[in-house]
Amino acid sequence: MNQDMLIYFEKFRFILVFINLLVLYFFLRKFLFKPVTQYMENRTNMIKDSLDNAERTKQEANGLKQKYEEELRASKNQADQIINDARAKANKEYEEILNSARKDAEAILARGREEIERERAQMIKEVRSQVTGLALVVASKVVEANMDNEKNRVLAEKFIDEAGAA
Repeated sequence: MNQDMLIYFEKFRFILVFINLLVLYFFLRKFLFKPVTQYMENRTNMIKDSLDNAERTKQEANGLKQKYEEELRASKNQADQIINDARAKANKEYEEILNSARKDAEAILARGREEIERERAQMIKEVRSQVTGLALVVASKVVEANMDNEKNRVLAEKFIDEAGAA
């Protein structure tokens, strides 16, 4: 009986160990595996969310970078256009100022020529007047000296006519 009891005791011990292991398994599963598994799932989800967020942020940054590069190109093109317009306007104003200066210079020259022509005509008139006066003085002296001389009279008239034509 001793041996039967030993076998029986071993079977009972085996059942107790098995029950003990089952209790330990359920206990660990309830208090250790579930929280650890939950913690690992939470951590995995958090890492996955962080990676998704980082990828989304990277895509947004790339989008913003492209947008800013396009705006920079547009700004550069606009600046180039403004500079070209300013150059064209400056060249146009330069040409207008130059043409205006030429017209003014031509007008001044024309007025100067007109003034010179008027002064020349006035001087010619004055010279004719003086020559005519001198001719009359000469003619009167010649006439006084040779009052009877008809030839001298004709000569004085001819001189006056020639002086008047000059």
